[in-house]
Formats: sequence, structure tokens, C-alpha cells
Amino acid sequence: MVMKKYKKHHRKFKRYWRLILKSREDLDVSKWKRLRCFDSLTTEADIVNFLINLDDELKQTYLAYQDILYSFKHKDFELLKKTINNYKNGVSTYMKTSIKTLIEFLPFIRNTFNNEYHNGFIEGNNNFIKVIKRIAFGFRSFRRFKARIMICKGIFKLKKMINA
Repeated sequence: MVMKKYKKHHRKFKRYWRLILKSREDLDVSKWKRLRCFDSLTTEADIVNFLINLDDELKQTYLAYQDILYSFKHKDFELLKKTINNYKNGVSTYMKTSIKTLIEFLPFIRNTFNNEYHNGFIEGNNNFIKVIKRIAFGFRSFRRFKARIMICKGIFKLKKMINA
């Protein structure tokens, strides 16, 4: 919506939208570059500041997004709660929906911040099995399919047959 509102800067939004999604900590502030849509030398942080300062709603949404990113990255639950409560007004409708979802799942988010356990390993194994299944469909027996998975994962090793 901001792109339609500011047609003069449409190309800048279209070209540099990824920088708005990038974490504030990861934006490059030291390398000055001559970029296509800007007349003078600029940094990534300057581009983001220019774009978000065009619209107040975009700026508030960006600040809320960055605070949420920071709290997730550093597992700071109190900052997350404070951010969610502070940015209910002045942000875009999409961010309001996201904040409402975060509020709904707040106890579960606290649980993930407090515990080191996650299901990433299991999800990775499931994805690996699905890839093997897709690549080698048509196994005649489940036993061979299972053996191939175990061999690829390094759980089961083939014994070398030595001719005597």
C-alpha cells in the first residue's frame, strides 16, 4: 500500500524491500555504495531509514517488527510482551493480525524461550525420508526402503564382502 501511495519512490521500495525485512543488527552501516535508485553514496541503513521515514504507519510497523525480531533472537520474553503491548496502535492491519496471533500463543512462546528442546531434528529426519521416498519411489519392500534410510543416515553400515 505504501508503494502505491508514494509512486515516486515505487522503484526504491520494489528494489530494496529485503532490507526492510533484514534485522537491524545485520544492516551494513560501514560500506558506502553508489546504488541505482539513489543519487549519492548510501549505506543499507540509510536506505531503510529513507524508506521507513516516508510513511508513519510503515515506520511504526518496522519498529514493532524489529523489536519482535530482537526479542526472538535474544530470547527476551519480557521485551516481547512489552513490544506486543506497546505497538497495538499505529501499525498496519497485517501487523495487528500478527500481534494478535503472538498474544494468543504467548504461553507457548515463553515455553520455547525457557527450554532448549525443539522438534527441528525430527522435522529434518521427516524431510530427509520424504526426499528419499520421492527419489527412490517403487521400492518393492519396506525393509529395503528402511535399510536405505538407515544407510544414508549412518545408523546402519554395509558390511564389505571379502572374497576368500
